[in-house]
Amino acid sequence: MLSFILNRETVNTGAAPGTLLLDFIRETMKLPGTKEACREGECGSCTVLIGKPGDDGRVRYKACASCILPIGEAAGGHVVTVEGVNREELNLVQQLIIEENASQCGFCTPGIVLSLTGFALSAEAYSYAAAADALDGNICRCTGYAAIRRAAARLAETLEENIRDREDRIPGLVEQGVLPDYFLGIPDRLRKLEGSPAGSKRGKEVVVAGGTDLFVQKPEELRESPLFFLSGRRDLDYVREEDGSLRVGSAVTLEDFRLHPLVNQHLPAMREDVLLHSSTILRNKATLAGNIVNASPIGDITIMLLALEAVLELEGEDGAQRRVALAEFYRGYKDLDLNPGEIIREIVIPVPAPGAFYNFEKVSNRKILDIAAVNSAILLEADGEKISRLLLAAGGVAPVPLLIKGLDKFAGKKISPETFAELAEEAMAAVAPIDDVRGSAEYKRLLLGRLTEAHYQKFSTRREN
Repeated sequence: MLSFILNRETVNTGAAPGTLLLDFIRETMKLPGTKEACREGECGSCTVLIGKPGDDGRVRYKACASCILPIGEAAGGHVVTVEGVNREELNLVQQLIIEENASQCGFCTPGIVLSLTGFALSAEAYSYAAAADALDGNICRCTGYAAIRRAAARLAETLEENIRDREDRIPGLVEQGVLPDYFLGIPDRLRKLEGSPAGSKRGKEVVVAGGTDLFVQKPEELRESPLFFLSGRRDLDYVREEDGSLRVGSAVTLEDFRLHPLVNQHLPAMREDVLLHSSTILRNKATLAGNIVNASPIGDITIMLLALEAVLELEGEDGAQRRVALAEFYRGYKDLDLNPGEIIREIVIPVPAPGAFYNFEKVSNRKILDIAAVNSAILLEADGEKISRLLLAAGGVAPVPLLIKGLDKFAGKKISPETFAELAEEAMAAVAPIDDVRGSAEYKRLLLGRLTEAHYQKFSTRREN
């Protein structure tokens, strides 16, 4: 039996944990405000809020795509649809959308309302930039984004002026008319829920990290499958610094990783680079560990981590642990050095040396929410004007995410356009891309060369600044 709160109502259901939350909301609970469209987490029409209590008892809400979210992930939490933010009069977000003429046909509007409400609940800063980022997963085909952005800007301005307590902001959001007042009682109600989170004890179940690709690829198969949700392992939800490395628990989402102070301190480029991976409603569920095990040869996160020399701590069903370098984790296409029953427990990322240069480049049809044709990441350490250490990773050019080998020969060479031209030739010779819908093999090989030269351009720009 799964227990959670849906808007104002406590729900106890025997639905299979793999049931998609969108289907449960619309078909079982008959709430039509959450829209069904792409079923791939791409358009934002199905956006809901998922609130889970933290160790301090406060409920933290995230906007998520319900069309690829299994209902088991909602266990023990508060699910909020557009009906759940309605008040007797329009709430502040709805009112601003009306005033700025930011809704036309209205199909996408509930998702936009929820994304902006999620911004109000969780944003680090009430800025227009943060509000725009919160909307990066919401597609509108008829209104025009200028009006939506105006509403978002006004919301950010209003909240910046009036919400003083950012740690416990729900009372202020109720006072400002963003949330109905029943939100104030949700923490106590969640504490009284019966039952344990779905799939929190691992056996032979299918392991679900974020599920943002898994439930696109095979939702019907997983609907009735026994599932183990990594999010139920609260002990794996952490980022900490230890022995010169960042240690990232496998339950950490991409968005929490992107915004974590330690990550921003040691890997500041990640704050923008991870935005290229996907939209907010996906980053709020997707995990680094899930991206790694998904084993896409073109996965952005994996390419970034390869260049940073990440190491994986694996955990067996019996609790036994072992360590494997990410560069050795992929034995072939979708073939992993992962024994039956093992999970990634932790990703260990060595902190780059002071002055080291890290950069990520990606070419895709769209800036975000798109698979790259080719992507690449570099880590370069220098001794004056000469290379002392060089790591180059590339995606889309091999059956696996690839850390290019044999680059020790570049140690001692001058950092120059000529050296990077030579590096580009070396990289192109080391890969074996294939023809597919994202481009011909020759195009991808040449693109990797261009991206390698782009790394140098970024290096030169940063050195000048």
